[in-house]
Amino acid sequence: MAQVSEMVDGIYRICNPPTRDAPISFNQFLIDDERPTLIHTGFYEAYDAVRAAVAEVLDPKRLAYVVLGHFEADECGGMDRFLVDAPGSALVASELGAGVNLAHWGYRGAIKGMRDGDLLEVGRHRLRFLETLTSITGIQ
Repeated sequence: MAQVSEMVDGIYRICNPPTRDAPISFNQFLIDDERPTLIHTGFYEAYDAVRAAVAEVLDPKRLAYVVLGHFEADECGGMDRFLVDAPGSALVASELGAGVNLAHWGYRGAIKGMRDGDLLEVGRHRLRFLETLTSITGIQ
């Protein structure tokens, strides 16, 4: 069962605590604002727990944005299920990530591609997108 805690006014952490199968916690963040925003969806299998946690704060059908920081199952596994629940919402991802990943999943819904430094206005809160590079060294 996911746990909800308000971090600051209108911003919540949804925590899926460790289990025997997954010994680390997984977190999503919910912004309750004019355009409610969910950051990360969790695994596909965690949808019911994450949705119930969102529903403790607001009606999931009100979600305006589902933000995907990057494309891994623990961040976006439930994206399609949240979008069915909130058909007026848009997926938000880096422009490159959206182009590379969503196009190859056949996703046809609303997408908001963001670039380094772009702001997403959700009401009194704003999200600034910062692109980072990851390099792997020492591979032979």
